[in-house]
Amino acid sequence: MVHSNGKTIRAVCPHDCPDTCGMVVTVESGRATDLRGDRDHPFTRGYLCQKVTRYLDRVYHPDRLKWPLLRSGPKGSGQFQRIGWDEAIERIANRFAEIAASSDGPQAILPYS
Repeated sequence: MVHSNGKTIRAVCPHDCPDTCGMVVTVESGRATDLRGDRDHPFTRGYLCQKVTRYLDRVYHPDRLKWPLLRSGPKGSGQFQRIGWDEAIERIANRFAEIAASSDGPQAILPYS
């Protein structure tokens, strides 16, 4: 498909819902400029939830997170410090391993199955 102002791509929602909503994304100069539900998707027929409808607003918002942050103050205080990607990945992997080894087991990590 080609949109008058760019290339149009069919995609699916990146969230882990059971619907796997179909999306149609217009890309201009390597940047998504329009996102809408795919009316040809057999299940969702053009529907997108509120989280995904405004996806481009969040992805391209100037205040979006661009690197890992570690909470440096009490929860809810809004105090964070920037950390490197390697440290963030190691912290996440270690925490996942702790949860998987706990009495709750690895199923405590997976939000939907």
